[in-house]
Parts: sequence; C-alpha cells; structure tokens
Amino acid sequence: MAKNQVVAIDVGTSSAKLIHLEKSSETINLVDVATIAYSDPNNPEQISDAVKQLWEKLRLKQTIFNKHKLEVALALPRRFVVTKRLPNIPPATTDDQLPTMVAMAAETELPFQSDDAIFTYHDVHRSTEAVSLELVSSRRDTVSRYIDSMKEIGISPSAVIPSMFAIATVARNSLSNSDERVAIVDIGGGQTDFCLMNGNKMEFSRGFAVSGNQLTRHLMSELQIEAEEAAHEKQQITAFQASARTWTRQFIGELERSISAAQREINDDEFDISEIWLCGGGARIPELAETCEEQLQIPTKLWNPIYSGSVDTSLVSASILETHGDTLAVPLGVGIHILESEEPISLLPQEVGVKRAEFSKKRQQLIAASVAGLAMVTIILGGITWSSSRKAKETLLDGQIADYQTLQSDANKHLALNLILADKLTHQASPLDILHALSTLFKDRTKVAWKTFEVNNLDDLKKARITFSLQSNSHESLDSMLGVLSRSDMFTNIQEGERTSTGDERRPTIEVKINCRLTSKAIQMFAQERYPKPPPMIEDTSDDIDIDISSPENVIDKADESEKDKQHEDKDDEEEKDNTVIDNSSPENEPLDESKVNDKKVQEDKENDDEEYDND
Repeated sequence: MAKNQVVAIDVGTSSAKLIHLEKSSETINLVDVATIAYSDPNNPEQISDAVKQLWEKLRLKQTIFNKHKLEVALALPRRFVVTKRLPNIPPATTDDQLPTMVAMAAETELPFQSDDAIFTYHDVHRSTEAVSLELVSSRRDTVSRYIDSMKEIGISPSAVIPSMFAIATVARNSLSNSDERVAIVDIGGGQTDFCLMNGNKMEFSRGFAVSGNQLTRHLMSELQIEAEEAAHEKQQITAFQASARTWTRQFIGELERSISAAQREINDDEFDISEIWLCGGGARIPELAETCEEQLQIPTKLWNPIYSGSVDTSLVSASILETHGDTLAVPLGVGIHILESEEPISLLPQEVGVKRAEFSKKRQQLIAASVAGLAMVTIILGGITWSSSRKAKETLLDGQIADYQTLQSDANKHLALNLILADKLTHQASPLDILHALSTLFKDRTKVAWKTFEVNNLDDLKKARITFSLQSNSHESLDSMLGVLSRSDMFTNIQEGERTSTGDERRPTIEVKINCRLTSKAIQMFAQERYPKPPPMIEDTSDDIDIDISSPENVIDKADESEKDKQHEDKDDEEEKDNTVIDNSSPENEPLDESKVNDKKVQEDKENDDEEYDND
C-alpha cells in the first residue's frame, strides 16, 4: 500500500494540520505544511471548511486520475482508540486464519458491540504455546464522522491511523540506536498522548484529557479573562506559578498514572524510564519540562519531531518549521507510516475500503480505456497520415514514371533517327574518308613518306582494296607504322610487299608497297567521324521537363536534304571512281590536285601494281 505521495491530515480540538510528503529513491521530502485554527471542534462544517482552506492553500487537487495515487490519510486521536493484548490464540493458527480468530476474540474483548466497532491487529508474536497480538479498535460512528467530514469537501481518505502509532513512527528515527525506554508526551489542545518507546518499539500508549485547552479554561476561571487573553497568558506564565500550579499538578499526576499503567502492563522487574520528551503546543508552557523533571525525577526535555531526521525539510521555510514544528508529530508520523509501511495500521472501515477498491478498479479501467482510445486514435491518425503519405508518394512516383516514359519516348525517337541516318550513310565511304583516317593514324611523317595511294572497288566492302607505297630511311620506321596500322580498328588483311633499297649505303632509301582492306566497323566509324553525335542532355526529373523534339518527318526531310547534298558530292567524286591515284609525300598537308594526274600513267601504274600484287 506504500505510495510515493501522501497528504496527512490531523483534525484536533482547536486546529487542523495538513502535511504533504513525497518519497524519493533516497529519502522522504517534506513538500509543504499548513495549519489553521477554529473555535468550535464540535461543528463539522467549521472543520470541513478549515480543511478545505488548507487543501486549497497547498494547491492540492484530487481528480479521477490521481484520486488514489495521491494518498490521503487521517489521524485518529488516541482517546478514541482501544488497545488490547490477545495472548492466547491457538499456536496452529495460520496467517490466513488470523483475521477470523481475531474477529471471534473481538466479540468478547471489545468494550462495545463488534458490529459497532472497527478493529485491526498488529505486533504478532508466535511461540510453541500460543500466538499473541495487539487488537486495535474504535467505534464505527467515530471513524465515520471523521471520514464524512472529508467527503463533504471531495477528499477520499485511504487510511485512518491512530495517533499513537504516528508518534511512534516519528520517534523511531530518533531512537534507532537506543535500547532505553523513552516516554514521548504530545500535549495537544484537547488531548495528551503518552507513548512509551523501548528502543524503536512502542511498548505502551495512553491518552488523557489534561491538555492545553484545559489550561486555557483554568486561566479564564482563575484570572477572569477571555479565551484569547488566556491563550496568550499561558505562553507567559511558568508552570509552577499559582495560576497554573493546579493544572501542572494534574498534568504530572496523569504522567505518573501513565507510567504506573505501563509498568503493570509490561511487567518488567527492571522497568525504568530514562527520559521524557515533551512536544505539542502545550509543551511551550515556560519551565514545564523543568517542573516535570523535578517532580518525577526523570530527565525531561522539549522535542521537535520535525527535526528528528525522518524527513528532508529543505523545501519548507525555516520560519514555518520553527513556528509549527513541535506540533506536527501526529500528521508527520501519519504520512511517514503510510509511505514506509507495507501494511499500515489503519482503522478504515471495510466497506469504505471495498468502495475504494472498486473505484480504483474503475479508475484503472477508465485509464486503460482512455489509453486504448488514445492508442486507437493514434493508430487511425497514423493510418490516415500513412495512407496520405503513401498516396502522395504514389502520385510522385507516377509523375516520375510518366517523366521517364516521356524521356524514353524521346530517346526512342532519337535512336530511330540515328538508325535512319546510319542507314542512309551506309556504303557512302569515299577515298577522302580513308585518306583522313590514315592521316589521323600517322600524324608524324618526318621519317616515312607516302608515294602512292590507290583505292579499288570501294562500293563493295568485301572487295574493296587499298594500296599505297611508303618510303623511309630505316626499317624501324616502317615497322612502327605497320604496327600502328595493324592495331587500328579500320584496317585488316594488311600485306607488306618486298622492301627495296636504293641510294648509297650511308643514306639508303627503303621503299615498300602495302595492301590492306577495310574492317566491318570502318564504314560506321567514317559516318560517326563525318556526323558526330551531340552530347546527351540529362535533366533533373524533379523539375518541369520541357524537351523540344522535332517531329520525325522534319528530321527525315533534313536527312533527305543531306542525302541530296551527298549525291551531288558523289557525282563530283565519280570522276575518281575506283582508280584515284595520289602522288604526294605528305597527304595531309597537301590536298589532291586532280589536274596533275595523268590518266594514262594512272592506268599503267594500276596494271603494274596488279601484276606485282599477283606475283606477291
């Protein structure tokens, strides 16, 4: 049942106190403190209004989502609580059977009818002879009165803790390293609680009516003054003065009776109380502690529970702690008891606990339904968003695909035009194309000279034959040029004739005749060289695509015009036909001069070349 946050409420006879505690991983923090006084403790409306003011002052709010997450615990005054030790429960009683056995024993041990009582038990001791425990009970109508006063302002308490257990909880931290008996006396406005601690265990508790309000009434009677003046006067007079002496004797008498009752109940031959600690508003009477120590012969001191080391007080103003700290033993102990105990000693009615459990279950169901609804809404919104995103992506992809299809269509048109052009250019190679290709291959002609150049049957690639004569001063230069020619993709079937040498030995002149044919790639390479393709233009498809493609008909018309121009050129070249002869040592630097070509000599040279080729 231990929670992380708790609000403890102590409704006394003259004031209400409220404490907000929060448990962290390392300590318990005192978040806030508030107190308020009222004049009539028997007026439920006045009490409810006072608690409501405290609740609003601390800015607390219980909602359906945190109503049982923020624990609210009430303190029940000791005078309304009856405790009884049950020493003779059968030893075979199991933990599951204990509630039934306690209920049976309560019918005879309680001072009132069991139906009118609310009871619980704690401090269970097991031995071979018996099981003993302490029965804690109170009248049902008393507890219900406290709970109802909270319900009127919308506060749902989760526990009702008897005040003596709250005081013992706070005192444990101050007595954790002690094995001596210490009496804690909390002097409130209408009740004084006496708790006897043996180390960190409470051995005995008792409540009596000699309290601060009784002294106020006594001073009003003795001094014939009003209540407000009497309340101020009791902070000024000493405990042994004549006006307060009667009250002091009564108070010390009750302490003696409490010590005697504790000694009888504990039944310890070495019973001894080492110290008495006074707290509460009534303990502020000047020299009360000294008077008690003198009369009882027991060391007595004032004790401020807020500084017991139980909580971290750094969040609360020091002035508030100094003003109210000694009066907060009960609410502080109630809050710590709820935060630290797995099973608090609570007198909350069972029916209230059942309703609370049902409400908590409904709350959990509501939260689960809210979470499920939120998850469903999130899923639906996510699905809608995903669907919209998917549709947008599909639309974008469709647009990109359409753009690519447009580009593909344009590319197909370009390809078709290229094929048309390539088909138109087929079988249109000229001697000038071959001469240009040879000039490109043999750019350096300082070591080799060209003497003759002849092309036969150029209309038929399979029968086309190229013949040319070379002249050089060294065999190495001829070999180098032949190697370049053999590695070319345009020429094949390269045949070298017999090399002849003329001139003197110091400066010989070597001549050779070369025969070769064109490769199947040569015509296409000539066409590409003559009509180079423009570089492809690739545009980003994310932008608007605007491609201006001429219609195939226009391109074909242009191709036809190019064909006509080509035919005119071919007519001019027909005069050269298959017997064109170029006699020039530098074919690239000097163009052909057809007027210098002697037809008869060309015919004779052709016949001589054919005869030499056949002999080779």
